[in-house]
Amino acid sequence: MRSTFIAGCIGLALAASSSASSSSSFSSNNAEQVVLTPSWEGPSEFVKPKRRPLTGRFLHITDIHPDPHYKTGATFDSGCHRRDKKKKKGKKGKGKEKLIDDDETFAFDEQDELFKGKGKDKDGLDLAGEWGTAVSKCDSPMSLVNVTFDWLKKEWRDEIDFIVWTGDNARHDIDRSLPRTTSEIFKLNRMIVSKMLDTFGTDIPIVPSIGNNDIWPHNVMAAGPSKLTEEFLHIWGKFIPPDFAHVFERGSYYSVEVIPDTLAVISLNTLFWYDSNTLVDGCGDHSNDPGALEMDWLDVQLSAFRDRGMQVWLTGHVPPHMGYYYDNCYLRYGDLALRYQDTIVGHLFGHMNVDHFFFIDVDELESTPVDRSKSKSKVRSKKNFAPLTANLSALPSFQRQGDVGIYGAADILKEELKKDFQDMPGPKDLKLKDYIAVNVAASVIPTYLPGLRVFTYNISGLGDEKNEDALYKPHKLPLQDDDDEDTEGEAYEDDVEESEEEGEHHDVEVEKKKDRKPGHRHRGKKPKKGDCKKPENEDKPHCVFRRQPRYYSKDSPSRSNKALSPLGYTQFYLPKLNKQGSTPQWEIEYTTYKRDVLDPSSSDNSTRRSQWKQPPPVPLKFLPGYNDLTAIEGDGSDEDTLLLKKKWEKTLKKITPWRMPDLTIPNYVKLSRKLVKEKGMWDKFQELM
Repeated sequence: MRSTFIAGCIGLALAASSSASSSSSFSSNNAEQVVLTPSWEGPSEFVKPKRRPLTGRFLHITDIHPDPHYKTGATFDSGCHRRDKKKKKGKKGKGKEKLIDDDETFAFDEQDELFKGKGKDKDGLDLAGEWGTAVSKCDSPMSLVNVTFDWLKKEWRDEIDFIVWTGDNARHDIDRSLPRTTSEIFKLNRMIVSKMLDTFGTDIPIVPSIGNNDIWPHNVMAAGPSKLTEEFLHIWGKFIPPDFAHVFERGSYYSVEVIPDTLAVISLNTLFWYDSNTLVDGCGDHSNDPGALEMDWLDVQLSAFRDRGMQVWLTGHVPPHMGYYYDNCYLRYGDLALRYQDTIVGHLFGHMNVDHFFFIDVDELESTPVDRSKSKSKVRSKKNFAPLTANLSALPSFQRQGDVGIYGAADILKEELKKDFQDMPGPKDLKLKDYIAVNVAASVIPTYLPGLRVFTYNISGLGDEKNEDALYKPHKLPLQDDDDEDTEGEAYEDDVEESEEEGEHHDVEVEKKKDRKPGHRHRGKKPKKGDCKKPENEDKPHCVFRRQPRYYSKDSPSRSNKALSPLGYTQFYLPKLNKQGSTPQWEIEYTTYKRDVLDPSSSDNSTRRSQWKQPPPVPLKFLPGYNDLTAIEGDGSDEDTLLLKKKWEKTLKKITPWRMPDLTIPNYVKLSRKLVKEKGMWDKFQELM
């Protein structure tokens, strides 16, 4: 058991380093000059968003990591904060950074024209770019933050229904000569809140989550109430419903009904489950540890939303990868995700800066070992994500290009995911009720290239002409017997093809218990089920499902396409980040949709739109080549139009590699099979990661 004295000392340190009371905001016109001015009064009261016509879209943005000290032309070794000393000759008195304290103004040198547009030092080594540098250990310059929010304000302010924002709104502590402070972290968070409000106003719900770099020291957070939780309650005051104020002060988690009485987003504090947090001790049953209390709270929330017939997105910073969470936290998260499969429509996380999805399944949970002779279990299964799960961008020494390195970490993840997908049971053996899919989004920080996602979801029967009959009502379903079987596997043997229709409709089933395979679902023997009377087995699914009711349904929005089902997402990125001298432009990297869904001339597309009253997944102006096509059609010769249409089809093919009918669990399973079956598909998956 860790020393309570040490925990107390860290708690005192956190309290002593609390932020200044006044609220502020950063403003910047370039990457070099950053001034903190009191241009925005911090929020103190929740603002209930106005009801607007639904667009069927929402934004997921994560890991912004703004760095007010970033300098164009600085070296990577300095964390992009200082330039080569030899380059400063004749500039005595300049180039000195002001350490951030409790003052309200930060001032830095103006852009050094000597470095602008070059990006190399005298030895040909890369230097920090004007808009940030891809594949480096530097954070986001203010120029990147500004170009991102300027684009969001211009293009998306009136095009989305709500925002999922999964944390890390401060720079990393990578420069030992320029250490972070609690005050700076709070100010950077205030600055991003200010930009969110300036970009989207208070008309739509914004749901932030706390990240491991939104606290000092990073990763380490004790249960509240504390100066930390009080400060974030103030910073995020406009976003957190007043009913959750006390809960937030205790644990920094809460929920928001983004569509009242219909759809909720639960913002989780994953730091209480993160095994790098040395001030907590896991999620054991009958425990008063903050992670266990949060799991208890989440169980109550999911039950209450289910009773009301609502659907829920679970969101947070650190994803539930095996090796990230304490083992019993991982087990309990998986348990809740599987027990409420008919209520949870999806899972959205950040932190890893690598774009991917993965599964949690019953057999994986059954194979997760828990050593209860230790208060903090570090026992892991043979296959885990431990080598990369420290989140290389968050390590104290920031060795992102060290032993494992940026590419090395992604390679480990690719290998693990490929083995997972290969070792999944065959279609006849796989039980979809035993699986949930988790999405991890690309980050704004250019660990690779800056990215963010716009999701779409089915709004048929919603809005002003809400049709209650169109909504799935899980609370009205009876509980089935324990030995009910799910034989749906055979229905999903085929791979995803262009000719497939949306989702499949099935009869309802609900069960209390079931089992499945390990975190890296190997074929062969199923894990041996232990005696549920033994403490080490109490969190295993076969024991939990005996004690607690389990809810799943083939007819729920997570399993078949209906109102509130996730339909797909479009990933935007900045492909020309390192090109100096011109402002980078956000573009579509890829979408999960089938081509017909994007093509406005498609008859299939028109039918869906009229049937669902669903706007296009993305405004047509974002589709590459669409403006050229509309400009020439009807004006050019038939030959010109034909050539342009062929080019258009080629472009659509390039940005639609997955061709998924929707993002329900069956179609994620199909995609995983196709990825490992076809080499070209797996190569594309790695490229996009």
